[in-house]
Amino acid sequence: MRELEPLSFDRALRDASRELARRKVTGESLHDALPPQLLDEETLYWLRESRAKDPLAESLELWLLRLREETHFGPKRSELGRAQREALHAITEPEHTRLPLAEMLRLALSRPRERAAYLRGYFASAAELGGEVRRLWEQRQLFAESLGAPLDSFEVVSAALLPAARAFIAETRGAFDTLQIREPAQLVTHALAESAQEGWPARLSPRTTLELLGDPQWQHGLRLRPFSPPRALGAGSFMLALAQAGRAISDAASALRTPFVLATDVFELRRNSVGALLGMLPLSPTYASKRLGVSPSRVRDQQRALAHAALVALRVGAFRVALRPLLARGSKALDSELPELSHGALGFELPSSVAGVFIRVRPRDSQRFAGALLASARHELLVQTHDEDWFRNPRAIEELRAELSEPRSTEVSAEQLAVGARAFQARVLALL
Repeated sequence: MRELEPLSFDRALRDASRELARRKVTGESLHDALPPQLLDEETLYWLRESRAKDPLAESLELWLLRLREETHFGPKRSELGRAQREALHAITEPEHTRLPLAEMLRLALSRPRERAAYLRGYFASAAELGGEVRRLWEQRQLFAESLGAPLDSFEVVSAALLPAARAFIAETRGAFDTLQIREPAQLVTHALAESAQEGWPARLSPRTTLELLGDPQWQHGLRLRPFSPPRALGAGSFMLALAQAGRAISDAASALRTPFVLATDVFELRRNSVGALLGMLPLSPTYASKRLGVSPSRVRDQQRALAHAALVALRVGAFRVALRPLLARGSKALDSELPELSHGALGFELPSSVAGVFIRVRPRDSQRFAGALLASARHELLVQTHDEDWFRNPRAIEELRAELSEPRSTEVSAEQLAVGARAFQARVLALL
């Protein structure tokens, strides 16, 4: 084949990424989303041959692999999504009816008194979908082999993440045990932080989420893509929405830079770091009083509930990192190793039949865990430099915005993860 021009190929990848994102929103088929140039097997050969002489070649290849995987398995993921939303299953508690899995989960989240019953129905009904999820992982492994690249090479930023996740689960076990979580409903209740109700807006929308950041400098000059916050079911919902806002800000800032494959991290480490930094703002007592107006008598209790939610969320994130290789290795690994892993990380044994369904493991979820650790370390530096209310300090915001305009880094070391884990633990333990 003729030699390709790297910058032109970069633009082709950028355009294909945007087209895939658009089709996912509209529900259009992804089967013809990639131009023939990106499907040509000789293209991969050219990129690999170019690594020694072209600094863009490695990033171009990683993005090509990601887009090929997303396109190839897009129809299967849509099928699984429809099954969760549409296929009816009989349940006997808390009512005799037939519901889709998605509706059982929605009711479990929104009805605290009936939460445990709906989750029991969900677990009893999800085995078939769980089998399909496991088969998808098997197919993804085979697809990656056909491309000559392990899935982790373009989905997990560092091999250091798995030992870091296991270490985090072990190190936070004592704090987690104080929550006395023994069943899924208790895990969900702590994650939602329903008792931390004071100060939040009545509605949760992109506008109210961005208003929670306070200073408009956070988004000044950026064209943020629309994002869909979760339903306002508790303070944990607002933390998730703030994390979404952080990712949207990171995405908008990266879109201003070129080339695409250097400006936009294929692993999504930076966007998840920024998301976690803003998503954990409510853990600051200063934020509670200055931004939410929480009364002094209520700050301590609200902070404790939010700390519980943050601890649960990050242990679930670590669990996802540790679950990923089990899903990749198949049913035998799940059957033999999941009981101990889930009991240690979640407080109860997760049936292998619902592995990857009740707690999903998406391609780049490992970076959500890594991003939270990096964000915890960064929060400590910001406090040291700009004080506890750094999120209101124009210089701190300018500093963070300036970083987003620089080329991103896709490297993270074991030491960085360890420093972040210590920072997170110190911050959360101080609130428990």
